[in-house]
Amino acid sequence: MVKKILMIPASLLLLAGAVLCFGMLYLSWSFTFPEKAVTASAEMSAPVLTRSEYVQPTEPPTEPPTEEVTEEEPEPVPEDPYYMSLDMNNVASYYNSNHDVVGWVKVSGTAINYPIMQNEDNNYYVSHTWNGASSHAGAIFADWRCRLETSDNTLVYGHNMANGSMFSALKNYKSSSWGNAHKYIEVATLQHRYLYRVFSCNVLYGEAGAKFEYWNFIEMNRTDYRNFVNSIINTATVFYGDTRHLPRVNHNKFITLQTCNSGANDGIRCVVFAYLVEER
Repeated sequence: MVKKILMIPASLLLLAGAVLCFGMLYLSWSFTFPEKAVTASAEMSAPVLTRSEYVQPTEPPTEPPTEEVTEEEPEPVPEDPYYMSLDMNNVASYYNSNHDVVGWVKVSGTAINYPIMQNEDNNYYVSHTWNGASSHAGAIFADWRCRLETSDNTLVYGHNMANGSMFSALKNYKSSSWGNAHKYIEVATLQHRYLYRVFSCNVLYGEAGAKFEYWNFIEMNRTDYRNFVNSIINTATVFYGDTRHLPRVNHNKFITLQTCNSGANDGIRCVVFAYLVEER
């Protein structure tokens, strides 16, 4: 009888110890293996299509925030009405004189209002005018690898002339106030007219070995396109885009205008990226 009386407290003690051990094990497991939930900080750290800290922002938008645009949603309407004025008859007229004419480029309020040339040798129009005359001013010309009508990104080159002609005005996009007053680039071909909105102005190293070889993004798959847009944003000198309404894969074509940047390093370029917002 005495043994049975002594066994009751011992069993209770063992039961209490088991409960205590189980509780400690549960707390330890909960702390060590939290539920796999995506936190707000994790979402903010996603690397795709984010801007680096060193990108200088433009003036904050005055309109209230809107929902992020998905790839299925329609393209946002441009902030201000813009009416294209390029005449495709000019393209046809110049083309009849020289079949190297593939289009025309214009930025209203600037000297940029020229035919776009294209030759199998990118060096030819560096030193020749649109009609083939030798000139240190050259002509505005598209990279031989591109097609204005179909390429995902068309590269267009021009000299930075001291007298303000050719592509000299591109350097003004390094000023956000000037750039916001000249947001649109018109392009015409023999068949269509295109309106591009300036996305970014970047001062970049433009020769082989550059961290961002923007001139090699012409035909792009989805991954290339995202890398291209992300690199533009992260290397922007002045960013004119809106991260709520980013250009969309397989929808927005780009045009990239390049000239030499004034300075001691001949390899540095002033590059203006713009994406398509209207086609007629």
